[in-house]
Amino acid sequence: MNAINPLTLRLALTVLGVMQAGVVHAAEVTLKNAWMRPAPAGAASARAYVDIVSDTALALAGASTPIASKVQIVLVKRLGDPESEEVVPSLAVLAGATTRLAYLGDHLRLVGVTRDIANGDSVPLTLTFKDTAGRPVKATTNVVVRGLLLPQHTSPETRDAPIPPAAPKQPSTARDAPPT
Repeated sequence: MNAINPLTLRLALTVLGVMQAGVVHAAEVTLKNAWMRPAPAGAASARAYVDIVSDTALALAGASTPIASKVQIVLVKRLGDPESEEVVPSLAVLAGATTRLAYLGDHLRLVGVTRDIANGDSVPLTLTFKDTAGRPVKATTNVVVRGLLLPQHTSPETRDAPIPPAAPKQPSTARDAPPT
């Protein structure tokens, strides 16, 4: 019968222990419902909104997009009150819950918009998180631009055209017809 060398066994157990310690669960982050309003090139800022879901507690530590010089994380203390907005270095993302960056609430501020962002455009956005050990976790999504049209995205013929008068209402049934 072959005996196992105690030194070999010890080395094998050490390697196995190091391998198991090195196996780290990577956070699974899902970004949903990302959207923003149109903004012209040169705008001081624009707001982006997104729902964040993670299976692990994280801290949103930053964001980037090619259409802005920087992205700030904005915490809103009173919903709908711009005076209560505060730029923060990070925002907690709880495990298993949806963290919503939403219209009139906490949001991402895209500072120094570098190009026109028109209705229907798709804007890439990368969010950077830190896990509890301080390791970075990145998630990318495409932000859908929706809402009002910018003046430069309407045709010159309709931009300053007067609104036509409403057509007279046509009777839809004999009951609605004027008496004769």
